[in-house]
Amino acid sequence: MCLYTTTENIYNPSYLTHHKDQLKKSSFYFRNLQRKRVMGTKNSRNKTRVLFVMLKRKMAMKNLKLYMQNQCIIQENEKLRRQAQALHQENQVLLSQLQNVKSNQ
Repeated sequence: MCLYTTTENIYNPSYLTHHKDQLKKSSFYFRNLQRKRVMGTKNSRNKTRVLFVMLKRKMAMKNLKLYMQNQCIIQENEKLRRQAQALHQENQVLLSQLQNVKSNQ
């Protein structure tokens, strides 16, 4: 179920930005701790490994956000497709009525 209306920006839906401040606060300590761990390690191989893990987590979070945006866009497209189909059917009915009126005259 998509959590935004059609008037909102589909590229920045509210479900992604609603808890942005809470996410920043909760992950602030974790990021600093990770940074201290990276800077504190003496072996450059361990630094690279930790940085790779951090990058992998960041990419996974971006991927999840993009997936959620994509799902909302797909749902919105389906809704618009149904509306277009209903309008097309209504247009066909009106066109046939107009043709009947013209043929009766």
